[in-house]
Formats: sequence, structure tokens, C-alpha cells
Amino acid sequence: MMSYDVSSPSTPSAPPSVRGDPGSRLTWPNRATRVAARVKAVDGDEQWILAEVVSYNHSTNKYEVDDIDEEGKERHTLSRRRIIPLPQWKANPETDPEALFSKDQLVLALYPQTTCFYRALIHTPPHRPQDDYSVLFEDTSYADGYSPPLNVAQRYVVACKENKKK
Repeated sequence: MMSYDVSSPSTPSAPPSVRGDPGSRLTWPNRATRVAARVKAVDGDEQWILAEVVSYNHSTNKYEVDDIDEEGKERHTLSRRRIIPLPQWKANPETDPEALFSKDQLVLALYPQTTCFYRALIHTPPHRPQDDYSVLFEDTSYADGYSPPLNVAQRYVVACKENKKK
């Protein structure tokens, strides 16, 4: 897998009308919108990848998305439940703290310098609009089951609907 710098310097702050939970910063994707997409890997396992919406078929209710990884650039046809739109705005912790994920909340986060999302716990939420999340990725190679804290841009942290690992 190739490395990418997917920092999010251009993600604008949320407009004043956006309030509530982190999901309130999401809109259902149109063409060219980036999303987290759950796809089957070559080995048959499922993984969450960074993808871009190509089209939506109203008759089948399916999205066509392209993997943004240039090496593995593939097109996938997926139902809505296999897609999580990425936030369109940065949350401002000073005015909308409820729009951020909380410490120890389970999320999917884009692993730095890759195009794959993995389960992680929020270590530290952003303190200012320009700040990243600090997350602990699930990693069995560490005694406590989590990596040391890593920074991930707000845009690449989304809700995880799966249960916390046992």
C-alpha cells in the first residue's frame, strides 16, 4: 500500500447551523465526495478504505466508489450501509463541543500515511478548530491492545457502529 499525506488543511469550520453530535457534520455523498467505504479485500477480509463517490444508481440504491489508492485503484459498487460520509466541516470545540467525539469513544480513523480506516479510541479530542484528534488504534502487538497516541485530522475520524473489542 502506498503512503499518502491526507492531512486536512482545507476542511472549513462548521457553519453556525451545525450543532449536535459528530454525525451532524455529515451529508450524504454526491459525486467526488470522499467517504469511508467497507470493501472486500483480495484475501476476502473486509476493510474500510478511503474512497471517492463516482455515482449513485437510484434503481439499485447503490453507490459506485473508487479506491483512492493509486496502486489498488478499484471501483466498488456498495450499498449505503457500507459507506460513511466524511465530515464536511471541522467542529469548533470552543463553540460546539458536543459536535466532537469524546475521550474513549470508539471510532474509525484513517491510519496516518495510509488509505485505510481502523478501529481506534479517542485519546484526546481537538481543543481548537485547527487541532487533530489524538487516537489509540487497536493493535494486538501492544500489551494493552492499543497503539501509542497518533494524530488524525478531524475529517478522517468517523463513528464506528461496531462494538468495542472484548
